[in-house]
Amino acid sequence: MSNNRFAAAAAPQGSASSSPFNNRPAVSTIDSGEPGGRTLSWRKGGLMLAVTFSLLQMLNEVGTLMAIPLYGSMAAGLGLEPQQVSWALLATTLCGASTIALLAKAGDIFGHRRLMIWCVVGITLGYAISAVAPNFTVLLIGRFLTGVMAGQALCLGIMRDRLSSVDRKKAVAVIAAGQAVGVFIGFAFGGVFVALGLSWRLAFVFGALLTILSLVAFLRWGDDSDALLRHKDSARSLDVVGVLLMGLGLTALCVGISQSMVWGPTSALTLVSVGLGVVLLVASLVWESRSAHPLVDVKELFSARLLPAYTVFLTMGITGMLMFNLVMTWAILPAPLLGYGFGFNPLVSSLLFIPMIVAGIVAARYVSRALVRVPARNVILGAGIALAADFVFLRFTHEHVIAVLVAIFVFGFAYTSLLTTAVSVIALEAREAQAAGTASVYVAIALAASSIGAAIFSAILGWGTDPVTMAPRPEVFDIGFIVAAFATVFAIVSGLTLSKQVRLSQIVAH
Repeated sequence: MSNNRFAAAAAPQGSASSSPFNNRPAVSTIDSGEPGGRTLSWRKGGLMLAVTFSLLQMLNEVGTLMAIPLYGSMAAGLGLEPQQVSWALLATTLCGASTIALLAKAGDIFGHRRLMIWCVVGITLGYAISAVAPNFTVLLIGRFLTGVMAGQALCLGIMRDRLSSVDRKKAVAVIAAGQAVGVFIGFAFGGVFVALGLSWRLAFVFGALLTILSLVAFLRWGDDSDALLRHKDSARSLDVVGVLLMGLGLTALCVGISQSMVWGPTSALTLVSVGLGVVLLVASLVWESRSAHPLVDVKELFSARLLPAYTVFLTMGITGMLMFNLVMTWAILPAPLLGYGFGFNPLVSSLLFIPMIVAGIVAARYVSRALVRVPARNVILGAGIALAADFVFLRFTHEHVIAVLVAIFVFGFAYTSLLTTAVSVIALEAREAQAAGTASVYVAIALAASSIGAAIFSAILGWGTDPVTMAPRPEVFDIGFIVAAFATVFAIVSGLTLSKQVRLSQIVAH
């Protein structure tokens, strides 16, 4: 899902301009020597800047994933149906996908620090609203606000202006570690409260307090970029129509998918909702392509060298969300009562994802080395096939804990391989003149795909929930893992269509 999104986005930036395929020089305040630019030394500010950003990115993961272990208690407390509860997660990723391009572009124009502060304030407000929510509607609003995830792109904008290329690599390692741990903490955080019998409302209060602490740290150690200086004498305007169309389109599409098994896959409501979503998404791209100041460079997005890399994120977002939801749901099902599931409490269930963290560390180390010798398309194709086989394996073996642990390790390795390779290709081929805006594109695609993955899970859940026990039937998991296997087609096709000439030896050699 969101694991290591920022790390992948930031890692290759410093060396993109050296590529033989990229004749457009990267723009960096540090390298260009613009008036006002200054570089923080690692010991006198750079390390604390990286640690602060690591904390912020960790909390992004926690905010997204902590709701999964809290599903049961939230449903009981507010009298929610399973599909309604799943929207508590979907709302968060929808917000991120819908707003990140706008907020990142605003940071490039009005200052990254200013926008970062507003984002953290919005997340804190989201936690507070979620904690006091008396009903589903208010809970949805609160969870939506916790999805203000533009910090991933805004951090990159600040780092490019304030850290040297060497220190940026160090900062990426620190931030990547925070995000990897955040995936585990996101599950464990909610699991601890459930295991101790504490209220899910208290968990959101604690999340708000942690976010306030991160804001204090950012106010103390978070520097700003030179965005205000660069736009001192230029017009500052944002075109919000494209973002509005994209947000409405994603929402309509996800509503149609999530309700398809309730309304009927071929019902008029399903077809109209999905169709409207697709039309609005296309309209948003058309609008952006004709805008004088686009938030997204549509021409580059659909270029032959970039489209396969961007498409990889569709597989990553959909499969990541399905993996997290399916495994966590299966793990906490009460086996003695139902006859299936592991019967773990949410805290123990979160431990199942430790192999993913280990696999991510291993993959990040060895995949970057492999890319020096192997074409990027081969790595993407291999990782896509491995993911497909992994989900087929889970379809037949998810009743066994050891098999699930092995599958999660394979998933973590393949997921990180796709992430590292796809973003390296993007860094190699795309313009780098506006760091936050560039990062926002592929993060937005990943979040949009995560939203679709959550909607698919919600649809399967709505179809396969037992009306008596209100628990998912075993067929839910069989179908869910097979759907995830089919979703890997985006990565496999990307591997087949990416040019053999795209090699990453120069961008990853260090």
